[in-house]
Amino acid sequence: MVSLLTAAGGGRLFLVAVTGSLGCGKSRVSRWLAAQGAHLLDADQDARQVLQPGTPGWQAVVERFGTSVLQPAAHPAPIDRRRLGEIVFADAEARHALEAVVHPRIYQRQAEQLQQWQQQTPAGQSALVVAEVPLLFEAAIAFRFDRTIAVICGAQQWERLRQRSTMSTEVQQAVIAQQLPEEEKQRRAWHSIDNRGNWQETESQLIQLWEQLRQEAARSLSAVWPTAWPEHPAAVAGDEKID
Repeated sequence: MVSLLTAAGGGRLFLVAVTGSLGCGKSRVSRWLAAQGAHLLDADQDARQVLQPGTPGWQAVVERFGTSVLQPAAHPAPIDRRRLGEIVFADAEARHALEAVVHPRIYQRQAEQLQQWQQQTPAGQSALVVAEVPLLFEAAIAFRFDRTIAVICGAQQWERLRQRSTMSTEVQQAVIAQQLPEEEKQRRAWHSIDNRGNWQETESQLIQLWEQLRQEAARSLSAVWPTAWPEHPAAVAGDEKID
């Protein structure tokens, strides 16, 4: 549990992670929850910000991967995210190097945002925060959240990717290879959303889930947002729902 971010001032934050396989709709589910009133931690947007041209993150990426990952533009040129993605998803060492640059910077931005939201929340009240986390269980970070949601789409995954994704097939396959099967994500998550039908069917589930999350947030217990995560998350009690 990481509901309470500071020792004094403000209310509580109830953190909800939305996960799911590539192309299954976790972004749309996250945006829907945000439209109902939840705060949204947008890791993709944060990643873009920490890699803006000329920033320390941008400089670290260029030093590690070279100027071949930059778009053809005047210096300092933006990073070509598609080209960088092709490199890191084909090479685990390169992926870990990129994560070492990006993840600490994203965490710092999000910690600051969470502190701000916590302080804006009236004392004695709770506010919902939604975060989209593609590798929630794979990275063993479910313990950071009060609730977890798995969005599933079954056999429709590849058709949706074909229609919507700008990733190459090779990168799509590399990303999916890193992810747990849907059945395992569903087993571990507190809640699941079946996104195999039309959006109206999905939204019907979300309406019920939203009300349930609001009730759970109101009953949530306080805890402390750590300055650093434990090295061995498996030792943290209650990191995920198993049954």
